[in-house]
Amino acid sequence: MGKEDKDKYTYRNPVDRGYKQFKLSKKQHNYLFPKRKKKWNARYEYYYSDERVIMQQLSSYSAIVLTTVLFPVLILFAGLSNFKEAITEMKWLFNEKKYGKFSEDWINRYIHQEGSRIESKRFSNIMFVIKGDKQ
Repeated sequence: MGKEDKDKYTYRNPVDRGYKQFKLSKKQHNYLFPKRKKKWNARYEYYYSDERVIMQQLSSYSAIVLTTVLFPVLILFAGLSNFKEAITEMKWLFNEKKYGKFSEDWINRYIHQEGSRIESKRFSNIMFVIKGDKQ
């Protein structure tokens, strides 16, 4: 295995790793994550298991469409010298998971503090919302 193979990013879908995907409304998201409110330019994918919740933030489809429509204007302002970089960034925008150009947060079930395990209140709240939607 060469250095290039070792350093290459590979997206691993949480569903393939045993997580279950779930959805939250904007109101639920903003309640559960008050410091990371849902905005028009971001979409979220949520996954959970018995021990962890994963939240992935990606560009929203409306932001991708707007960026694509305004791409010629971007090239005019940035200049042709930055054309190759702009093309690369567009490629990243359309394939965020493939290139690792997204944000991922984990909420673990337990917080380890001074030798003891304390169940995370945030994790409990998220699981309550998930279980409440399925009933």
